[in-house]
Parts: sequence; C-alpha cells; structure tokens
Amino acid sequence: MKNIVVITLVLSVLAAGVIGLMWLFGFMDAERVGPNLLKTVGGFVILGACAAAISALLPARKDSGD
Repeated sequence: MKNIVVITLVLSVLAAGVIGLMWLFGFMDAERVGPNLLKTVGGFVILGACAAAISALLPARKDSGD
C-alpha cells in the first residue's frame, strides 16, 4: 500500500513539473494551467485508489518456505 502512495505522489509531482514548465515556456496559457493540473493529479489519484482497492481484494501471496 505504501508503494502505491509513493508512486502516485511521484507521478503527481512530475505532472506538476511538466505542466509548470509548459506554462513557463509559453506552451500553455495561465488560465488553463489550474484545470489541467487538477485533472492530471486527479487521474493519478483515481488510478492509485483503484490499484489500492485491487491489491486489497486480492489474496496475499504466502511463501512456502522451501
């Protein structure tokens, strides 16, 4: 579960950096930055929540000890 949170946070920070650079270099208008950032981070959060739900529903693997 901790790995899912870390991956989601890393992807969100990278997305914020990419969108910030697009605004900084003039590829994106200032009024479009906020909604695009919210949609992108929201998408990563939804994917992370789905991954956490799937991992919680699947049975945990147990090592046989061989």
